[in-house]
Amino acid sequence: MNKVFPQGENGYTPAESKAHPGGEGDVPQSLPHFLVAHCGDPASWIYSDQKCDGTNNCGDCSDELSPVTVCPPCGPGWWRCPSTFFKYCDCIPRHLCRDHVQHCSDWSDEYACPGP
Repeated sequence: MNKVFPQGENGYTPAESKAHPGGEGDVPQSLPHFLVAHCGDPASWIYSDQKCDGTNNCGDCSDELSPVTVCPPCGPGWWRCPSTFFKYCDCIPRHLCRDHVQHCSDWSDEYACPGP
């Protein structure tokens, strides 16, 4: 698992961030460019396979949301909603639906989501 590097607001480091520090020129030269994806913060990058995986790897959701990334809509195992959890950006796993815990800011995970 990658260590946490980038700083968030007020110096807080996001617990689930997997982004690596460094600007555009700081990506390891030993890695082919197709293996690297830049985050919205130009000082951070992730591995390409972490892009559009449903998890907030960059710490600012830029690996999951436009305009930095164009990801397909939520897959069949996901529910689209404004998430209340830092780990998810625009979709949550359906297994979190109807579990009596708010995961979406509009509570749609408890009242509209059909569940797993």
